[in-house]
Amino acid sequence: MAAFKHITVGVCSPSPRLIVPSSVSPPLSRTPPRKLSRVSTITCSSSKWAERLLGDFQFFAPAATDPSSELQQQNSFSSSSTTATLPPPPLPRPPPLAPPERYVSIPLDFYKVLGAETHFLGDGIRRAYEARVSKPPAHGFSQEALISRRQILQAACETLANFNSRREYNHGLIDDEEDTVLTQVPWDNVPGALCVLQEAGETELVLELGETLLKERLAKGFKQDVVLVMALAYVEMSRNAMAFDPPDFIGGCDMLEKALKLLQEEGASSLAPDLQAQIDETLEEITPRYVLELLALPLDDEFRTKREEGLQGLRNILWAVGGGGASPLSGGFTREDFMKEAFLHMTSSEQVDLFVATPPNIPPQNFEVHGVALALVAQAFMGKKPQHIPYADNLFEQLQQTNNANSLKNNREIEFSLGRALCSLLLGELDDCHAWLGLDQVDSRYRNPAVVEFVLENSNPDDEDYLLGLCKLLETWLTDVVFPKFRDTKDVEFRLGDYYDDPTVLTYLESREGAGRSPLAAAAAIVRIGAEALQKVFPLGSQDSDEFQEKIDNNNNGTVVAESVGEKLKDASVKVLCAGVAIGLLTLVGLKGMPPRGRSFGQGEIDQATASSDVTAEVDNVTEALSRQHASLAEGIVRKWQNVKAHAFGPDHCLGKLTEVLDGRMLKLWTDRAAEIAKLGWVYDCTLLDLTINSVTMSSDEQHAVVEATINESITLTDAVHPTSGPNTTTYATRYEISLSDSGWRITEGALLM
Repeated sequence: MAAFKHITVGVCSPSPRLIVPSSVSPPLSRTPPRKLSRVSTITCSSSKWAERLLGDFQFFAPAATDPSSELQQQNSFSSSSTTATLPPPPLPRPPPLAPPERYVSIPLDFYKVLGAETHFLGDGIRRAYEARVSKPPAHGFSQEALISRRQILQAACETLANFNSRREYNHGLIDDEEDTVLTQVPWDNVPGALCVLQEAGETELVLELGETLLKERLAKGFKQDVVLVMALAYVEMSRNAMAFDPPDFIGGCDMLEKALKLLQEEGASSLAPDLQAQIDETLEEITPRYVLELLALPLDDEFRTKREEGLQGLRNILWAVGGGGASPLSGGFTREDFMKEAFLHMTSSEQVDLFVATPPNIPPQNFEVHGVALALVAQAFMGKKPQHIPYADNLFEQLQQTNNANSLKNNREIEFSLGRALCSLLLGELDDCHAWLGLDQVDSRYRNPAVVEFVLENSNPDDEDYLLGLCKLLETWLTDVVFPKFRDTKDVEFRLGDYYDDPTVLTYLESREGAGRSPLAAAAAIVRIGAEALQKVFPLGSQDSDEFQEKIDNNNNGTVVAESVGEKLKDASVKVLCAGVAIGLLTLVGLKGMPPRGRSFGQGEIDQATASSDVTAEVDNVTEALSRQHASLAEGIVRKWQNVKAHAFGPDHCLGKLTEVLDGRMLKLWTDRAAEIAKLGWVYDCTLLDLTINSVTMSSDEQHAVVEATINESITLTDAVHPTSGPNTTTYATRYEISLSDSGWRITEGALLM
């Protein structure tokens, strides 16, 4: 309403001729309205319709003084000039003026007050009035408030039911609606005015006025009326929120909580007890839906407080007293249905935290345990926290035991065994993975023919470990089963190599080295799949080399089972790299992103003869023809890189020198790696033992070159877990792309070779 901003609460001084009535006004009359005087400090303007309302509130003028009596009084003191005169007696003191009445500026639209439309005839206006009067508020208003309410309704009815006054009122609405509806309501009649406004749906206006009034010291009855009408306004706003499609449970619940809090804190324990009970009952009914809506809010910082409120509400519901937290839920939910829907709106860490914090007297159900096991796997993979995997495996084991104890069907046991198998794979334990899948035993109770067939179809026939098929199985399980269950991983894109080549993961796997096969070796093999298997599937130098390069780039240089090359990977030969030291794997990871042999540089200026089908033979021929100058240049650059790398990963963690030898993607990759190592507090003592430059392919403009080299280095790791790990020696073949810039030669790309 436009007049909303003009609402004022103040004291207005009516004309001295007006006498303020008692706090309870007599019934409305048709006495002509009397205008109020203006006060310079407070605006109390009112239209004639507002004045009409004031007239109906019965303001009476005092009896007038007869002027002739004053003249007679003066004459009675007159005497002849010959007679001594007495001084006139003092004039009587005038009676004291009544204190100024207080008014509140409130916009009262007569049509809205009655719930009538502008096209209603006189009979329709009267019926609207009777409908309002016949249904007074049912919740504990004072008698004074109810009388004031009725008077306002009656004044509105009489104005609109009369043809002439209604015509003038309508003209006023057209000419100046704000001035027409703005009314100076006497202080004692304010609660009644708030009542009619609340019934007319002016909830925001009621709350605005009510909050202003509650800042003052109010009489008890007056204050309770204001509190009650504000509470009803909140209830009405809640009802409107719940009428949306879909219902706004957050808005509805918030409004009801405000209403209840207002009644309990600003009112009294005995104020509208029936209304308080109804609010309590409604809150209990909609709270489960309210909690679900809070959990479904975005994960942004803006909604963090609200989501935390939802998580606390979830705990309150699930841990309710009675039956170990198994008491029936409101809103038509079973406990299991409510938990499953809540889990869809939670992150993996939130589910784990809830599970850990649950009191021991509330036993978890199987679906809870299974969900938390998957959540731990998601956290382990995405957060590079392999220490979570054993806990997930323990939960899958509990599910297996429960399954056997309850004599359930074997399909659940196979499902739990699949979880344990892939947990083993995430820890690099291939033997355990095979056992839980029944790959090596046809009569294994854990063998699922469909799973076994899937692994075999996606594996290299010559690979007894079925590593490629297991990687495909793991990726499919993460994509279809694990990640969709949690808000933070639902649409995530990932590569298996991001997990297996992470320094934290590798250090943890190294700590699990034992009598069995090396977890590090398995991790290295999985990392190697992306870097090597794809190169064997797509021979370099063929007419499809450009298409293959695009596929490699689109799949972030070596995702294990990218769909675009998935079918060709089935026939790929996989060579397992047995590496036993973390820094060696770090080096391999940093280099595995290199493009395949034969990629053009400087707009295709490298000799295309090197892109023949027999890449190795051609490279050897080119190597023999290279000048010693190029070989010496390449060796100097590679040695410089090894020296800078030693400083970056050494005790000083000197990252600044990386720019002296690296550029482009190579610089970013190794800067990030070195910064991560420094943050973890690890120190690598890297010593170059031997370097052999195998080949140098220079572009025709001598601005770019491809260098292939074999490196032998010694690595010693020092950290909190392994004070002295090593020294370990590793040998690997690499390929570097180098480019000449204004500041000299820089390595821009790197890749691991066969």
